[in-house]
Amino acid sequence: MFEKNILKRQHKFFATICIVIGFIVGTGIFWQPPTVYRYVDGNMWWGVLAWIVGGVAISTCVYMFSVMARKYEQVHGMVDYAEAVVGKKFGYLCGWFFTIMYQTAGYAIIAWITASFTATLAGHTVTRNTPFVFFMTAFYMVITFVVNYLAPKLPIRFNSATTVLRVVPLLLMGTAGVIIARFVGDSGYSQVIVATDTVAAANVTRAGFMGAVFATAFAYNGWQAAVAFNSEVNDSKRKFPVALLAGFFLVMVIYVLYFIGVVSAADPGAIMNPEITGQAATRAAFANLFGEKASDIVMVFVIMSGLGILNMCCLGMSRGLYSLARRGRGPIPNRMVQLDPQTGVPVCSMITCVGVSFLWLMVIYGTYNDWYSLPGAGGEPFRFILFDFYNMIFFILQIPIFIGFIARNWRDKNINWFNRFIAPLIAIGGAGFMTFALVQRSWQHAVVYLIIFTILAIGGLPFVRKR
Repeated sequence: MFEKNILKRQHKFFATICIVIGFIVGTGIFWQPPTVYRYVDGNMWWGVLAWIVGGVAISTCVYMFSVMARKYEQVHGMVDYAEAVVGKKFGYLCGWFFTIMYQTAGYAIIAWITASFTATLAGHTVTRNTPFVFFMTAFYMVITFVVNYLAPKLPIRFNSATTVLRVVPLLLMGTAGVIIARFVGDSGYSQVIVATDTVAAANVTRAGFMGAVFATAFAYNGWQAAVAFNSEVNDSKRKFPVALLAGFFLVMVIYVLYFIGVVSAADPGAIMNPEITGQAATRAAFANLFGEKASDIVMVFVIMSGLGILNMCCLGMSRGLYSLARRGRGPIPNRMVQLDPQTGVPVCSMITCVGVSFLWLMVIYGTYNDWYSLPGAGGEPFRFILFDFYNMIFFILQIPIFIGFIARNWRDKNINWFNRFIAPLIAIGGAGFMTFALVQRSWQHAVVYLIIFTILAIGGLPFVRKR
């Protein structure tokens, strides 16, 4: 049964680049710039440095994944690499993490952010914790699942189209924002850029800068999920690594340009105010440059971007339990491995993952309704930042993979010496640095995240035995 249920190689080089960019460019870049700006105390250039440092640190991991993509290939990228260089049990742990924590939690939070932008477009002043926002979140999650189930080829085509929709407003803001803010002095936009430049660098603390660096990880997120498609790409060992690297660095340049534009065009007082949500600050920045009606159009673009990345997230998430079942592991593998004869979709895997995503949506709801408190902190509400949680765990899990790659391949002459020794060591440093950045910002959060990951990992132990 397992040998028959194999996903087809159907993606060409251009489609693969669109998949990579489509997975990365989502709602995160429209959500995170105000957060980064606040962490660096309103200093735009320190914010630019945070985007560059975060991108460079993550790119070391991306490069190593592209190296491993040339050598290892089966189903679900990261699980392949973990199995090959560390062992099958560690590979199962990585697959369990991706399925139960990373992709399913990402599906819920992307739907929630898209619903928040929808509330902003509808003119709501509160856009994070309202019945409307959570209703729209559930609606987007369900409708995306239905589309992926009934028309599995549509998501890839929809991704190619929405990738353009995602990039257009980024380039508009990145170019027009910088040009107008710098050269149209009488309009008042130049005063905004001066305000960001005159903030003293001494106000940027180490914890604040590290927090800004780690915050960029959410916007750069997605390339990990794209690795799950390595076995579905034509001539994947040659084309996939190039597409992965090219897509990531292109996104990195666009992000830096967009950040400069959006903080240049925004009102410094508004963007620094934590009570004003990221989507409201983003809309105000576009309104300053292009007018209110144009900002409404941009919000539509952003919502379409959110639906596009949500669509791709559902597509990748559906491979989660399927990839474990292909190895005879995970819950009821004989069911999870089955593909629908009409659509070729791993239906049981997809349905189960969507159900887990709704549980993570409840975690988001609890965060904004003060369900949690930190022991010994006087009952102070604990903000469980979901994307920080799964990003930190992902960086930690990469380190054993890179170490294992060195141990397994240090004598392999088919891999050049740089990729055997230097690149893995640099990637270990990149993953370790990003983890250290979160610890510097809040060690309490890091400890809580590790405890929760341990509990969830233990919950997957009954399914680790191969059947």
